[in-house]
Amino acid sequence: MRGRKKLPTAIKELQGTLQKCRVMDDEMQPQPLPDYPLPAEWLSEYGKMEWHNVVGGLHAIGMIARLDLSILAMYCNEISVYREMEEKLRNNDRAIAIKDANGNLKSVNVVAYQRIADRALEKALRIASEFGFTPSARTRY
Repeated sequence: MRGRKKLPTAIKELQGTLQKCRVMDDEMQPQPLPDYPLPAEWLSEYGKMEWHNVVGGLHAIGMIARLDLSILAMYCNEISVYREMEEKLRNNDRAIAIKDANGNLKSVNVVAYQRIADRALEKALRIASEFGFTPSARTRY
């Protein structure tokens, strides 16, 4: 059985639900960054936009530590890949119908850009869930 993920003490404090009996004794508590961290230089423009969107919110509530920066950059990169693929797909087919000589449908193949977009979105959502970026992730805490 999985049960609920343990909630960091800092989030319990922000929510006003902290009870001393439920504080984890061995909880790792990295120091929040005092200064706003700049995005990784290797991020695309879309990645940097996403960085400022999520890091701005996390930094404002003191919930970003140096340990978080690499995984946040990965999240921003996946969002960037998704957006770039969606732009390529905007005016194109997302799948190609393969027909036999008689015109009967044999199969439908998803184009590579769609597969890349789907995979990037899947990875981004997995990372987003760990940071509580989605409404459903926030309800688990």
